[in-house]
Amino acid sequence: MRYLFASLLLLLGGCASDVPQSLRTGPASPLSVARVQADPQGTRGRPVRWGGEILSLSNARDHTDVVVLRHGLFGNGEPRPEGGEARRFVARIRGFLDPADYRPGQRLTVSGRVRGVRMIRVGDYPYPHPVVDVAEYHRWPPFVPVPEPPWHRDPFYCDPWPFPFSPYPRPFCW
Repeated sequence: MRYLFASLLLLLGGCASDVPQSLRTGPASPLSVARVQADPQGTRGRPVRWGGEILSLSNARDHTDVVVLRHGLFGNGEPRPEGGEARRFVARIRGFLDPADYRPGQRLTVSGRVRGVRMIRVGDYPYPHPVVDVAEYHRWPPFVPVPEPPWHRDPFYCDPWPFPFSPYPRPFCW
């Protein structure tokens, strides 16, 4: 009996996520990058949960600034592969992050508080980057879309039932 209980605990422990809880659930009132850019003083200190694609990384003595192109997030906090706000922000993470580990193109989700706005040049254009003091962060593996099941598009399927308001000609076949 106790072997069954121990194996059940191991099985359920394998289902646990390594993503911190604050990244899986966002703040009660989400804040956009555009709103912080428009009102840096009014949004200072507000909690955010943002994620997206790493663009660049620069290390200072006691922190690392990661420039991220923001994308929308899935329900679990994972950045979507594209879309969303597509604005830049700076994630300020305490300590050293190796640029070899955190390369451009990888996906990152952070949670923390808005520190302010920092002007960084993008080409010749001065672009206001909101700075987030990061409390927790998670780097995600490359996005792999869920494959379509083979039975989803059955080549021999034909809908024999008539429907008067259908946009498809009857009978509808793939």
